[in-house]
Amino acid sequence: MSEKHTVQLLIHGDNDRQALEAFLDERYDVIADDTLQPVDCYLVGERMVPTYRDALREHKNEVHPTFTPVLLIQQEGSRGTVPLPAEQTGDGPPLIDEVVAAPVDRTTLFRRVGNLLARREQSVELSERYEDAQTRLQRLFDSTNDAIFVVAPSGDEITECNPAACDLVGYSRDELLSVSPTETIHADNRERFRSFLEDVQETGQGSTDDLTCQTKGGQKRQLEMSAATLGDSEQSPVILSARDVTERKAYERELELKSQAMDKAPVGITITDPDREDNPMIYVNEGFEAQTGYSEAEALGRNCRFLQGEATRSEPVAELRTAVENDEPVSVELRNYRKDGSQFWNRVSIAPVRDDTGTVVNYVGFQEDVSERKEREMDLQLFKKAVENAGHAVFITGRDGTIEYVNPKFEARSGYTRAEAVGRTPRIIKSGKQDEEFYDRMWQTILSGEQWNANLINQRKSGELYHVDQTISPIENDDGEITHFVTIESDVTSRRLRKQQLDVLNRVLRHNLKNGMTVVRGRADLLRESLSDDEARAHVSAIEEQVTALSTLSDKAGTVRSLFEDDVSSQTVTNVTELVGDVVRGFSAEHPAASFDFNDPDPLHARADRRLRLVLEELLDNAVIHNDKPVPEVTVTARPSREKQSEEWIDIEIIDNGPGIPVHELKTIKRGEETPLQHGTGLGLWIVHWTVSLYGGEVTFVDGPSRGTGIVVSLPRMSADASHRGTPAEHH
Repeated sequence: MSEKHTVQLLIHGDNDRQALEAFLDERYDVIADDTLQPVDCYLVGERMVPTYRDALREHKNEVHPTFTPVLLIQQEGSRGTVPLPAEQTGDGPPLIDEVVAAPVDRTTLFRRVGNLLARREQSVELSERYEDAQTRLQRLFDSTNDAIFVVAPSGDEITECNPAACDLVGYSRDELLSVSPTETIHADNRERFRSFLEDVQETGQGSTDDLTCQTKGGQKRQLEMSAATLGDSEQSPVILSARDVTERKAYERELELKSQAMDKAPVGITITDPDREDNPMIYVNEGFEAQTGYSEAEALGRNCRFLQGEATRSEPVAELRTAVENDEPVSVELRNYRKDGSQFWNRVSIAPVRDDTGTVVNYVGFQEDVSERKEREMDLQLFKKAVENAGHAVFITGRDGTIEYVNPKFEARSGYTRAEAVGRTPRIIKSGKQDEEFYDRMWQTILSGEQWNANLINQRKSGELYHVDQTISPIENDDGEITHFVTIESDVTSRRLRKQQLDVLNRVLRHNLKNGMTVVRGRADLLRESLSDDEARAHVSAIEEQVTALSTLSDKAGTVRSLFEDDVSSQTVTNVTELVGDVVRGFSAEHPAASFDFNDPDPLHARADRRLRLVLEELLDNAVIHNDKPVPEVTVTARPSREKQSEEWIDIEIIDNGPGIPVHELKTIKRGEETPLQHGTGLGLWIVHWTVSLYGGEVTFVDGPSRGTGIVVSLPRMSADASHRGTPAEHH
C-alpha cells in the first residue's frame, strides 16, 4: 500500500498494549490513545468493549457504507461476553468484525489485520463510486427541467423534490415536504390523483396528461406526468416526473378551435402547396364542399381553376395568376361553376403563407359566394340607369326629408342641379299654392307607411310654376322601419292645360251646338209649315236629318270625355257572355224588324268594365241603323280566341249584312290617326277603338259572308274567381 493505515489500540493493560504496539508499529501508524479516534481499524480488548461499544457503533454508522473494521482480541478461556459477528443482531453494521484469541502470534495478527484493511480498501473504493453516482444523480435530479416529486407509498407525503418542482408549484422545498401531494397536484379532484398512484403501484409505472396542479398563488397548471415505483414491493415510493403543458394544451385547444372554425366556416377555405406541380389543393373545408358541390376527395390534388368555365372572365383570372407569381395577396370576383354546372359569383381571396425565413410554403384561399350581392348590385346598377334616364323627376329623401338623390329629369324640370338639391329639403320647389293642411296629410300618410298620391303645383328655381302628379312611397329596412322616401313626379302642366282647353271646348261647343241645333230645328219646323211645295219640304227634311245627326254627334262627344275619366284596374272583370246577351236582347226588342243571332256559350270573363256596354251598343247600332237591307241581319258570337292563345284571350265577333265600313274609315282607324286629307266621318269607331285599348285589347276587321261588315273585339281573358276581388261597380 502506498500509505500506512492507522490503527488504534483499545487494550486493557499497559504490557499487552505495548506488546501489540511493538508488533504493529513496523507496518501501521499505531494510536494508543484512550479517546476514540477516526482510524482505519480498531483492535479492542474484550474487557474494553463495554467502554467503547456505543462510541464504536455510532462511528461505524456515521461512516457507513465505508467499512471500518473492529478486531476483538479475546483471552483464551474467555466465557464470550461479547457477541461474535455471526451472533450480532439489529440494524446497521455489526460492532465486531473479526475475533482473534490471545496470546496471538505476529503472523496471525498481521494476516487478520491485513484482511480487514483489504476489505476496508474495497469498501472505500465502492463508497467513492457510490458517492460519485449519488452526486451525479443528485445533479441530474436538481438540474432537470421536469418537476420531480418522490411520494411516499401511502401517497400522503412528498419525501423529496427537485428545484423544478418548487418552481412549478411556487413552494420552497421545506414547504413541499410538509404538505400533502393532493394539496398541489390535482387539488380539485384528489381521488383522481390517488387512483393514478394506485395504478402505478399496481403496474410499476404509468403516465397521464390529464392531471393538474395548483400553485401556491392559486393558479392552475396542466401537467403531463410519468410515474414509476422505486422498488419491487407493493408499497414502494413513487417517483413522479411532471411537465407543465399548460401553454401546449392551450395551443392545442386553440389549434383545434381554429381547425374546427376552418372546417365549419360559412365560407370556402382552401390551402395549396406551391412546391408541388400546378400548386394543387391539399386542404378544403366543409364550406368549400357545400359551396361547390365537390367532395374533399374530388377536390384535393387539383388546382382551383377547375371551377372556371365558359362565363369566367379572363381579367380576374390573370390578376390571380400574377399575384401568385409575385407571392402577393389578392382578392377578385369571378364567375365559377358548381359540380352540377350551375354558375355562382365567387369572391376569391388568396394570401401567401411564409415560414420563418420568409419563403412561401403555402397559399390559403377563401371562397365566398357573393351571387346575391352581385345580383343586387347589377339590379341596383340597372335601376340607377333606369332612374337616371326616366322621363319622370325622381328624388329620394331621408326620413327627416333631407334630399339624398335627384335624377337628371329633376334637375331639368326644377332648375336645381344635384349639388344644389342634395342636402336640402323639397321646400326648394315649394310654390306656396298648397296649404299647411295639405302637407300635414302628406306626412301623416307616408309616416304611417302608406303611399301618397296628389296633384300639386311646384316652383322652378327660375320662379316658374308647373303642375305635377306626385307619388311618395316609404322605403323600409329589414326591421320594418321607415328609413327613406322616394318621390316620383310627372309634369302634367301641358296635360292639365289641354284638359282645361278640352273641357272648355267641350262645354262651349256642346252648349252652343245644342242651342244652335235647337234654333235650327225650330226654324225648320216653321219653314215646313209655311211651305206647300213638296220639293221645298224635302229640303227641310234634309235639314232636320242633319240636325239630328249633329245632336247625336254632340252626345257622343260627351261620351268620349267620360271614357277617360277613370283608369282600368288590372283586376277589373266582366262576365262577357252575360253582358253581350243583355245588349243583344235590348236591341232585338228595340228593332223588331232586324234579325239577331247570338250563341249562348258557357260564361266567359274578360278584363273590362261598364264601358264595354258602350262598345257593344255602338257596334250593334252601326250594324242595324246603317244597314241598307230590308231585314238587317246581325250575328253575334262570344268565344275563346281563335287567333290568339285561347287560355288568355276571348273574342266578341259581330257580323252584319250591311254595306260595310268605308275603306277610308278602316284605314283611319287602323292607322290610329287622322290626316287633313283622310279622316273618319264620325266618332263611333273611335269610341270603340279607344275603349278597347283601355282594356289592353284589340279591334280587328274581317270580311262578312257577303258584302257586310265583320268586327272582332279581342279582350284579355280572366278567371271567374277574379271577379270577386273587384268592386261591385266593375261586375256585370
